[in-house]
Amino acid sequence: MARTVNKAALEEKIRKLEGAIRKNREQYDRLTADLDELLAKRRAIQSEELMKAIAESPRSYNEILQYIKGETSDDSDAEV
Repeated sequence: MARTVNKAALEEKIRKLEGAIRKNREQYDRLTADLDELLAKRRAIQSEELMKAIAESPRSYNEILQYIKGETSDDSDAEV
């Protein structure tokens, strides 16, 4: 035999669950915003490190750019 639930008790459970979901959604939104901020800071640090390495490198800008893009120069193709 199926157990019947008091309507008031059912409404209370629904209200509590909706409140818990709302609280978790707010926490998720805060944590996501914090993560986005930290990732942006990490990207900025990495960009600074890369720019410093490029500036201190004995290679030319074009050589570095070709390396990053995975391109080879015509001279290395002739050696193959």
